[in-house]
Amino acid sequence: MKQNQIRNFAIIAHIDHGKSTLADRIMEQTQTVSERESKAQLLDDMQVEQAHGVTVKSRTVRNFYQADNGIEYEYNLIDTPGHVDFSYEVSKSLAASDGAILLVDATQGVQAQTVANLRLARENHLTILPVINKIDNAAAEIEKTEREIRALGAEFSKAKIFHISAKTGQGVHEVLEAIHQVFPAPTGSVLMAAVKCRKMAI
Repeated sequence: MKQNQIRNFAIIAHIDHGKSTLADRIMEQTQTVSERESKAQLLDDMQVEQAHGVTVKSRTVRNFYQADNGIEYEYNLIDTPGHVDFSYEVSKSLAASDGAILLVDATQGVQAQTVANLRLARENHLTILPVINKIDNAAAEIEKTEREIRALGAEFSKAKIFHISAKTGQGVHEVLEAIHQVFPAPTGSVLMAAVKCRKMAI
């Protein structure tokens, strides 16, 4: 795989905003896992994670994505904890990334860990891709959530904000396309992180 076809990225969000579910859809749509192998919160394999529906440890998985432009990309996805108690795991994940999907629940809007994880991503100089999740929920407030995201900083003032349902897969293809279009390929120390991601990948 050529260096310019590699993307290392994390998914960051407040707890319960859908990080692990989005990771499931990405793995399904890149055919990293078969329908038979697929299950809810595939990356949350610790007993406590399955029992409580939270991510405790970061997980990395290597996906191969055939883009609409005909080029195959290597997507090294890092699924990070959202709970404040596991911010160290988030920091480790972001250090190995060159981009981050900022996922926000349309029914809850921007929350405390949304802001905290965004700050960590900025400290690591990552490119941010804003995504609103759960747009299929009857309680979704999409326009309000967009305003809250744009208020987080100047980089979001005119940025495209993607709308998805990680549960149904709606809009996930557009996010997969944006990953190779928006996130940079690894360079220097981040390229070494790509090698580390490969070794960690399931």
